[in-house]
Amino acid sequence: MKRILRRKTWTWSLTALSCVGLLMGQLPAWAFGPSPEANKPASGTQPATSISDVALDETGHFSGQVVDDQGQSRGGIVVVLRQGHREVARTQTDSRGHFAMANIPAGLYQVDVGSTRSVYRIWTNESAPPGSRQQVVLVSSPEQIVRGNHIEGTIDQLDAITLALVSTSIASLVVAGITLDKVDDLERQLDDLEIQPRSP
Repeated sequence: MKRILRRKTWTWSLTALSCVGLLMGQLPAWAFGPSPEANKPASGTQPATSISDVALDETGHFSGQVVDDQGQSRGGIVVVLRQGHREVARTQTDSRGHFAMANIPAGLYQVDVGSTRSVYRIWTNESAPPGSRQQVVLVSSPEQIVRGNHIEGTIDQLDAITLALVSTSIASLVVAGITLDKVDDLERQLDDLEIQPRSP
């Protein structure tokens, strides 16, 4: 009877640890609530992407400036030029927010600055249509702050906590499983001893 109760205790312990591991995986979602996209009504119409024409300068450079919402230049900002999922070029703005990329062929490109993406049709200086820009101006807002901490840092911390808790739960399950096997072996040995006839 005691052995049966002991096995039930181990079973409940394993079940509880498994539930804790699964629940901890949902901690980031509970902390930040539903995503903004979840509250948007479903729509079959996608917003049109604005495409601007820009001409390379006389030396063949694609150039521009990165500013914040107030129009102040932002230095040390990474600017990435892509075609689809392929990265074509990457550079960093100087102290005045200016950047330049060399050897860029004409074509349609995406320009990523932080979480902001713009689409440009780049032309050579000779073939650019009238009204094409000579430089681009990209707006990059400072990182959002939540209770004095960067959002990215908070998410990283939550991910680390979740990983640690889940890892601990898994480790506990492994140890508990090994211990349960040992208990089974001891029970079998006791059963064998009880079955063996006593010598007169």
